[in-house]
Amino acid sequence: MKIETFVIIRNLESNAERLNFGDFTISLVGPRFADLRQLFSSGDINDDDWIFEKSYGSLEEIPTDIEDILLLFRLYSVGDIAFIKLASRIQSVPAVTRPNRVINDLNSLCHPALKFKFESEKCESWKAFAEGIRRCGSWSSEWFAAARRFFLSGGAKPFRPEQDDVDRLVDYATALESTLVPERSYNVRRVSHRAAALIAPDDPVQKEAIVRLIKRFYEIRSRIVHGSRLGDENRQWLSGNCRELELRVRQVVVTAVQKVPPGEKDRRVALAGLFDPTDEERGSFAFEKFREIKTPEVRKAIAAKIAELAGE
Repeated sequence: MKIETFVIIRNLESNAERLNFGDFTISLVGPRFADLRQLFSSGDINDDDWIFEKSYGSLEEIPTDIEDILLLFRLYSVGDIAFIKLASRIQSVPAVTRPNRVINDLNSLCHPALKFKFESEKCESWKAFAEGIRRCGSWSSEWFAAARRFFLSGGAKPFRPEQDDVDRLVDYATALESTLVPERSYNVRRVSHRAAALIAPDDPVQKEAIVRLIKRFYEIRSRIVHGSRLGDENRQWLSGNCRELELRVRQVVVTAVQKVPPGEKDRRVALAGLFDPTDEERGSFAFEKFREIKTPEVRKAIAAKIAELAGE
């Protein structure tokens, strides 16, 4: 059984009208838009959109493969490439396709900050990249399953700092924590320093810049999740640093898949080797929390427990 599958793509720029990846193609819609509107039962298809085409042997394999391909495009390069509609047919008869959480038109409803630029000469490079990532042991790991879910979810959302519409940052932070912080504590320090050590291990200047970038990113993420407006300074910073931030998130996820072990125990050891808070930092944190205790009886009880531990 041959199932022809089509996906409408937006936010893509290329020097070619057709990109051939071997087992699938991506082409400008052009004069086919009328036929494709009938196939998709939608008038929201334009001649400057792109159409992905691939044949499958079963309906069940389509959603996972389409999601993999979208993920690999987004990991390959910065840009808001969007898969917005999916349709399939069997011997010219439309087939029922299930909804997919990453196929939507949310980030195609506005002018994206970053177009996904892809020249025809990059097809072979992308294929090599995709094959290499898929061969990595961590590609099928539990931690990467979570990281990819939130990375894709974030990339499917609009990015409009001028309107405080930057919810994708919350998903990106979750993707980074899924990748870098199995311990579930000291998240900002662990994410920022482990990210820097992972993608710039031999460049102190770059490492320091990455740590600063991610700490600022987390400050903004905190404002979002705690119900505050961004403010003009943060809006300007996000507008000026969106490409750098998108690049660093991708570098972390890609390098982690390539270098971080899939198993939980080995992963914890590898990540702790990149960075872990010192005992002095843990002590300072505990002391500051102790100072926040207001009730004298509780302070005395906790102090006694600490003294008991210190005497061991």
